[in-house]
Amino acid sequence: MFWRLPDGSGTPDVPSLILLGLTTWIIYILDRLLDIKVYPENPSERHKFHAEHQYNLSVLLVVLSIIAAVLCFFIPKAVFYFGGFLSLGLLTYFFVLNKFLKNTKMQWLKEPTTAICYCLAVIGIAYVQHSSINLSAWFLALMFFLIASQNLLVFSYFESFSKDASDNTVDFFGQKTAVRIIRVIGFVVLFLAIFFFSNGWDYIHKIGLLLAIMSQILSFLPAKQRFFLQHDRYRWVGDGVFILPIVLLWL
Repeated sequence: MFWRLPDGSGTPDVPSLILLGLTTWIIYILDRLLDIKVYPENPSERHKFHAEHQYNLSVLLVVLSIIAAVLCFFIPKAVFYFGGFLSLGLLTYFFVLNKFLKNTKMQWLKEPTTAICYCLAVIGIAYVQHSSINLSAWFLALMFFLIASQNLLVFSYFESFSKDASDNTVDFFGQKTAVRIIRVIGFVVLFLAIFFFSNGWDYIHKIGLLLAIMSQILSFLPAKQRFFLQHDRYRWVGDGVFILPIVLLWL
């Protein structure tokens, strides 16, 4: 989506996109396996799953890491250097989080940091390839970051109903304040979409509309709390919104 900016004619670098997917998966598995070691008490269903299958997941982690290392030889230099700096930042973050903050109330910082790092990776590998970036592209990047933050806040909100000590963002702000923030983010994204991207049907306008739809879906989830809590439906919908940009291939 971001690689094809500004007019939809850009050509994404396939090895970079594959590498992005692999490293996202690698970080997720690694984070879960570390959680099992560092926070063994009061595990969630996802933590139990990873604990039961940690051997297979460890093997998968090694295989994915080898494939990712090979792909590093096929990506543009700008993406490689950007990824290297981002990786150093992530390693520093993981070290500080698990060394100094694991028994403090600062654990809630994990979620906004995740949103920042995720957006830097998704948007950064595209933007470092552009010779120039216009203001509308930066607004789209801001909207995407707000949606990623909103997604994590929605997940924290629903998790606060399923376990006693969550130590997440909602545990820090409180449920009522968290819902307000979720709705405010939805309003801000909708405002930006209407104000900057409603005066045409070019590629950037399509992205603006799509991001607004994604944010409104996330804003709606807390309104039907009981329904989306069942069978972790909020996870399917909350993460499913990030698949919606695929429609841009046909618009």
